[in-house]
Amino acid sequence: MRRLFDLGLNLAVVLFSLWLHDWTRVRAARRLGDAEAASRQRSPDNPFARVDWIGSLLLPAYLLFRSLPLLGWTRSLDLDEDKLRSPRRDGLLIALAGPLANLLLAVAGIVAFRGLSASGMADSPLLMRMAPIFCLSNANLFVFNLLPIPPLAGAIAAERFLGGDALSCFEEIKPYGFLLLLVGVYFNFFDFITIPVSRLVYSLLGF
Repeated sequence: MRRLFDLGLNLAVVLFSLWLHDWTRVRAARRLGDAEAASRQRSPDNPFARVDWIGSLLLPAYLLFRSLPLLGWTRSLDLDEDKLRSPRRDGLLIALAGPLANLLLAVAGIVAFRGLSASGMADSPLLMRMAPIFCLSNANLFVFNLLPIPPLAGAIAAERFLGGDALSCFEEIKPYGFLLLLVGVYFNFFDFITIPVSRLVYSLLGF
């Protein structure tokens, strides 16, 4: 029963974190000129319409059942660059808005937990389980989504600085990016991210 509770808690945390990741990008696109970035592909008011079923649900669920660190991504935004004030700069800001939201969530979680610990209010067993799950999931999402592999935010940002043959090569591998991610997850290639991030987060939390 406790394992099922932990699995449900983990999945709820990652779904919320990915939803906020996506919502932040949508808000950034609106503020920077493209108010229809979300509705062009999906309903802006329905969070389930923005779910990437592989990156936002199936992959996190798979990782949960293998007791591995949670990773994932959200659907790309279809930006109309003609509406952006500065396409390269604003496109970069929109791409990075999601990972930065996850970083802020991780930092806020760590600060809140350390504050509760200092005041002697962090003795709840539920809080002791939730704090590392919440902070670690968001820290991993932040770093993972900065990788330059499509469809991650890092790839969207990197694409804006490519040109010529490099851009052509990137466009060729772009449709297979999610396969590279799935293979990397299956063979634990992303341990170089998750292991140091885990150590840092647990250290900051005081565990």
